[in-house]
Amino acid sequence: MTAPGLRARLGRLFIAQLAIIGIATVVGIYLTELVVEDMLTRRALTLEAEHFWRLAEDNPDLALPHTANMRGYLAGAAEPLPPGFEDLGPGFGRIAIDGSDRLVHVSDRGGERLYLVFDEAGVSDLAFYFGLLPLSIVLLLMYLLLFVAYRWSQRALSPIVRLARQLQTVDFEASGHVALELGALRRSTNAEVATMVDALDQLAARINAAIDRERVFTRDAGHELRTPVAVFKGSLDLLEAAPESRWRERERQALKRMRRTVDDMETLLETLLLLARGEAAASVADETLVNEVVAVQIDELRQLADEKANTVALHEAAELRVRAPVKVVQIVIGNLLRNALTYTANGTVDVTVAAHGVKVADTGPGMSRPDLANAFEPFYRADTSRGSSRGHGLGLSIVRRLSQQFGWQLAANSRLGEGTTMEVRFG
Repeated sequence: MTAPGLRARLGRLFIAQLAIIGIATVVGIYLTELVVEDMLTRRALTLEAEHFWRLAEDNPDLALPHTANMRGYLAGAAEPLPPGFEDLGPGFGRIAIDGSDRLVHVSDRGGERLYLVFDEAGVSDLAFYFGLLPLSIVLLLMYLLLFVAYRWSQRALSPIVRLARQLQTVDFEASGHVALELGALRRSTNAEVATMVDALDQLAARINAAIDRERVFTRDAGHELRTPVAVFKGSLDLLEAAPESRWRERERQALKRMRRTVDDMETLLETLLLLARGEAAASVADETLVNEVVAVQIDELRQLADEKANTVALHEAAELRVRAPVKVVQIVIGNLLRNALTYTANGTVDVTVAAHGVKVADTGPGMSRPDLANAFEPFYRADTSRGSSRGHGLGLSIVRRLSQQFGWQLAANSRLGEGTTMEVRFG
């Protein structure tokens, strides 16, 4: 999953800031209303009631409170109580008067009951003009400043985004070199991005030099290494062409080992050169019949199986074709099969060709979890197999690199004392 770009992340941050500020504002408005009603209005009514009762002790004919926002009623007085007051007990309550909801404070003293009715409309107006309105203006200013900061940050990031998009358009596979056309961006941007552009130009120059050195090495090494291998194989052909009566059994076995070694060397050389050239699966047009490759590899490794007293069983559950060079499939299957035969003695190696891949299962010593985790590392060999094989620890590493190069999936399972299963899935 691709991570979002700088613009997208900046936009999300801006939206998150707006959301946080908006939520904080709503909470502030709610708390403001709560403070005005509970901590101011209710506290004021309580104090007004206590003040009235103190004055009433000295002046029984004291007039009831009657202001713009508050009015008092006394139970049993000449003026009748508004409807619904009889249902209110001591404390705070609400009642509808003249179509509006009013806050009522009820208190008892000396057998009398005082009702203080408060009109919150005026207080709400004060809370709006002196609390909510300034808070809303501050909120709008903060939104405006955040938007300006967002636009400035976008403008500052614009050269970096343009640089990233230009780097995405570089086709390394087609050109074979890193060609960056960043002159216009260098001239029209700030000093920091210009420094990045200069660094990228230097990096591209070093990469191109490394690519050229690798190409020269691959070409020269391929030529210089193939020549002695060809001479070695030609000499073996001449020796093997002689009548068998001239060779003792020990010499014939030595010739077989030499033949197997030169064949392995040739295969390893071709594999390493193939990996060095970095050939991709996209350039392959022909299909390879995997069943046929597996059968050929089993036949070619029959001698190794006999030396280890192993039995090789082929199970073909389907006909499998893969779009890849024959040589690549041979290397992958051959290394998996050779690895199983090398580390198995007096056992069985089962090769299964399924609809999507090939599985190679052996009854060898198996591997522990740490060994299995490192099995595909170059030159790594498990402790249980050291000294028991003639391998170099490159086979599975080569299989993994080729699988990654062609987009194949590689899986391995193993248990100590039970064996190992390797599977490559081509699709």
